[in-house]
Amino acid sequence: MHILIQKVMDLNESNTWNFIFMLLLAILVIIMIVKFKNRRTTILANKIPGPDGLFLVGILPVVIQGPEKFLTNCSKLYRMYEKSLFKVWLFDRLLIVLTQPEDIEFVFTNPKLQKKSKEYSILRESIMGQGIFTNDDIQKWKNNRKMVSGGLSFSMIKSFIPIFYEEANVLSEILNKKCDLKSKECDISIPVSMATMEMIGKTALDVTFNAQNNSRHRFIDNLQTTLQTWEYRITHPWYLSKTLFKWSKVSQKHDQSQQIINEFTDEIINEKFSKLNQNTEGNHKRNLETDDEVIGRKMKTVIEILLENYHGMSHKQIREELITIMIGGQETTAMTNACTIFMLAHHQDVQDKVFEEIQTIFSTGDRDRPPTYEDMQQMTYLERVIKETLRLFPPLPIIARKLEEEMKIGKHLCPAGSSLLISPLYLQSSPEYYADPDKFDPDHFLPDACHDRHPYAFIPFSAGFRNCIGIKYAMVQMKTVISTLVRENKFSPSDRCPTPEHLRLMFLTTLKFVDGCHVKIERRGRDLQ
Repeated sequence: MHILIQKVMDLNESNTWNFIFMLLLAILVIIMIVKFKNRRTTILANKIPGPDGLFLVGILPVVIQGPEKFLTNCSKLYRMYEKSLFKVWLFDRLLIVLTQPEDIEFVFTNPKLQKKSKEYSILRESIMGQGIFTNDDIQKWKNNRKMVSGGLSFSMIKSFIPIFYEEANVLSEILNKKCDLKSKECDISIPVSMATMEMIGKTALDVTFNAQNNSRHRFIDNLQTTLQTWEYRITHPWYLSKTLFKWSKVSQKHDQSQQIINEFTDEIINEKFSKLNQNTEGNHKRNLETDDEVIGRKMKTVIEILLENYHGMSHKQIREELITIMIGGQETTAMTNACTIFMLAHHQDVQDKVFEEIQTIFSTGDRDRPPTYEDMQQMTYLERVIKETLRLFPPLPIIARKLEEEMKIGKHLCPAGSSLLISPLYLQSSPEYYADPDKFDPDHFLPDACHDRHPYAFIPFSAGFRNCIGIKYAMVQMKTVISTLVRENKFSPSDRCPTPEHLRLMFLTTLKFVDGCHVKIERRGRDLQ
């Protein structure tokens, strides 16, 4: 670009105007070609409700105002048109936003609509590569998903509970150490994030990161940079072009973070692969002779399953699957655990009910014992609390699919080449499906309320064929963490964030805090337990 500007400056005035005229003419010709090529798309789009946006740029001014403003701007737009699906333009990209659960179910369960939209190319070009979240080779996606699911089986998840409990206790100690001595205030977002990082490491990867004893971790630090890059490319859509992105100011930072994350994951793979190769027949025999409880823990972890397929998968493919698992297991539960504690702090009546339920479950025998899976099944009110938190704070606020062929969705014929957008964040806070949707009310998930509501009006983990494979893992982990923290501590609003409305959120592909998540923490007296 600077070379082009220099050439223009070198021209005399007459030639300069001629050059500008020819440049504008060339741009106009390109626009006309694009318009002609997309004429069918334009004709069908004109029949779909929604704003036309500004000439050529569409709704670019709405999405370019930063990751925090992005959420509020999109919310206003969604509420204007949520009575049906609607369209928005972003340059020449047609985005069709689905707002009706029936239409969302149609898309999520349609075998022809399983590929991710063009916007996901930024994840494929980054650390996630062709992991199961982004892979559009459907057969390869099915095979890899089946392998990863093997490490998150019911038996494995049950065996993870002692690990979740141990790390939750460490987290409780750290939170009490970090809170201010006078105000008792603490930003819980980073400690919770570190705890979930340790949990996913020990359970899925059989690796100890020692994350909780460090205020920072290179994976999490560099993941934050990567998430910021993804948001930047989505909200500056000309950077969806890999070539143009290379010239951007954030490309170099992203590449550095990607290299660090890749090297970190390679270390895990190499270390684990080396250990697996050192296993002897005697070790295998001893494993077979252990009791049932130990056998459950000796079942193969996700990383072991992937490494067993080392000859069928490249090192790069294994790395991309592991990074996908770490992001999925760390980002989703970290956000939900922190938000659940925050909402309990601001709703003392709900926190009291959670505490009473826990006290009832642990009323006999050793009151300080670790929880069991059977205990988890009895935490019905806590489960409703977690689901209500996921309703208001879905970790993945926007999901998108590629429409490869012209298709009728609802009452509208949607053109091929469009991106279909589904927003759990706005869908789940809609008055169309929830009474008093802004109120934090676990009764939204009473059996009768769920029965009367379309099941696709609550999709925090996506749904259909490509739903999150870690739903059960996440729920058991979150129940263990929240119940353990509430058994030991009482949470209340901080002066820095006195109401839920003061909690600032932003879109970084996932939902993230702008400036942390602050609450007050006090140890519960033993006489109260």
